[in-house]
Amino acid sequence: MPTTSHLSQVARELKKRLNGKAFLTMPRMDVTQLLRDVSGEDTTRIKAAMAADLEMALLHQGVRCHPSIAETTTGDTIRLFHAGTLLGTLVDLVAHPDPSDDHDLADVLTKIKGKWKTTPISPNEAASAVS
Repeated sequence: MPTTSHLSQVARELKKRLNGKAFLTMPRMDVTQLLRDVSGEDTTRIKAAMAADLEMALLHQGVRCHPSIAETTTGDTIRLFHAGTLLGTLVDLVAHPDPSDDHDLADVLTKIKGKWKTTPISPNEAASAVS
């Protein structure tokens, strides 16, 4: 069974593959294969508990994954990206909708569209700027 050390090695390798890019899209099976290679266990499968531990190891490297490894299976695709970036904020705002975050989502969309204002704007102004 893969150890915490193996999961950390996988996380470091995935961060290295991200290599300064904004994101990296890859088959989830590549993560499983990398874990198998690192651990030397050819039949390792990433189930819920190991997926959570691997995502924590990734987060310790400043890397996030969407959709989460636990939510995906062998044939799925995942996207790795740096935590704390504009992309990370956008993923959070879209994946976890909350009316109290509408202003933040409008701000992000406004920024993406290149219409960022340096002075605070109301939620209505922000919503009209992105529509």
